[in-house]
Amino acid sequence: MVNDKTDRKKYQKGEYLPEKLVQKLQDEIFSNPRLSYPSKNNFLQCVSIIFFHQVTQGNGLNYYAPLGRNYWHKIYGGNYHDRVISPLIIAGIIESIDFGCRTIPDKTQQSSIVIKKGDVSTRYRIKPELLSETYSFIPYIDKRRVLTALERMLFDNQELQIPDIPDLNFRISIDIGKAGKWVEDNAEQICNELLRREYINSLPDGLQIECHEYLDRGSFNVKYCTVKWAKFIAESRGKELFYFNNSFYIATVDEFLQYRIPALIYHYKHQISQVATQPIEEKQSPVTLRIYSHLTNFPSRILQFIHINNKTVVQLDLRTSQFLIFANLLNVYIKGGEQHLLSLFKQSRNKTYLKRLIKVLKQHQEQLPAVGIEITDRNSGEHWSSDVTKFIRDVFYRDFYEVVAHELGMKERLLAKYALFKLLFKKTNRPDALLHKLSQLYPVVVNIIAEFKKPDKSKTTDKADDNRESNFSVFLQCIEAEIFVDNILKNLRENNVPCFTRHDSVVVADGHQDDAEMIAKDVFRQLGFKYNHKVEDKFWE
Repeated sequence: MVNDKTDRKKYQKGEYLPEKLVQKLQDEIFSNPRLSYPSKNNFLQCVSIIFFHQVTQGNGLNYYAPLGRNYWHKIYGGNYHDRVISPLIIAGIIESIDFGCRTIPDKTQQSSIVIKKGDVSTRYRIKPELLSETYSFIPYIDKRRVLTALERMLFDNQELQIPDIPDLNFRISIDIGKAGKWVEDNAEQICNELLRREYINSLPDGLQIECHEYLDRGSFNVKYCTVKWAKFIAESRGKELFYFNNSFYIATVDEFLQYRIPALIYHYKHQISQVATQPIEEKQSPVTLRIYSHLTNFPSRILQFIHINNKTVVQLDLRTSQFLIFANLLNVYIKGGEQHLLSLFKQSRNKTYLKRLIKVLKQHQEQLPAVGIEITDRNSGEHWSSDVTKFIRDVFYRDFYEVVAHELGMKERLLAKYALFKLLFKKTNRPDALLHKLSQLYPVVVNIIAEFKKPDKSKTTDKADDNRESNFSVFLQCIEAEIFVDNILKNLRENNVPCFTRHDSVVVADGHQDDAEMIAKDVFRQLGFKYNHKVEDKFWE
């Protein structure tokens, strides 16, 4: 469990950045006696935020991040430009370009040219000559509360905490040279595998998507429109609408890959270097309860080069992860009732979320099956008519994404997965073509999720706030984290199994996978949960 009294100074906060950039920050910012320590921390944080959007997300080494006035105002206040941005430009650390899409008063019409949502005029990037291929750690000045760039961007301005789990008592290593050479040799192939041009043809024309339109000067605008309109924009500009690594883009594919391939190489090498040179510090999010470290989002394609105690690693993934967890929660409630479900979890956040779920389930009590599925009997509930039972069985015993794709007439399994993840992560209940199809297949299940997501009228919270009790995806992440961190990971460490977690996956040193599987199965069995997993293929062997 998360210890609320954890001393935040048990680890040094900082950023892992290119050496040339670090040296520039040291020379221009941290060695300047006229600057206060909060200002110095703000400069480091700002640069690291831009680095994340420019490099970590793989957009391009020469890419300008479309982070506009509203974004910076929220972080640094109304005078953000004079306090933070302008000094970094003057110091030669970042640079800007005006894409000319600000609102301009039209004196003849007494109106303004309206700027479209997603269009940002002045954009920033770290000067490309500072993006060296060697990296170093630069600490924040830790006199008061300090937030890293990731805590600011991804964790709702909340500090990560030290989890109450046994420490790493094993050695993690990586061969920098071998891993880097493999990345250079395979980057083009990786990008081509991530590119799905034909996928667009399987999408309904009326489907609303978020797409990134690449601009000629190294940036993009984010648009929210239908597939049909995105195709029209692409055709009218001599470009193409395509799918790449879980996002939609409007660009010329060849030019797009010219940005992406070197960006992928740089990002992967940065990750490799960080694992090789920096201590693995496991920290826990107070929002999702998940564990984070350099290894959490380490690219799966180069996991082959990670060694634990000089052994290669094996990754055990929870199949259809959060859907499996939700199906288990439904099944346990149907079989054991409210108090039994609540008794299974200890984290206070999870008890709050579960009470909300139970309240919704009670509203749908007459639509729920009277009997749950027996997790040891594959034929249990096979002929029942309830769509809730069908959902549970489809998740437990079939390839869930294939089932949805087949029954909804979707041409691709990927489209079914995309639709199902929209069901989880979409923060509103606005009409959606794919979700409408899902509601025809699992009407009660979709209604339960929609009811859970409805914000409380008595509470005023930002719809983007991950702390909201109505945030369904965060709810499932919290449940997942208590299972994997408080139970599986802790148990593995106490039994001296060299391992770490990657959210819903457990990574162990080769030879320990049977121990890991046995412990994970036992944890799920004690909860009355069905456990489905797959062992990641060692494609490199």
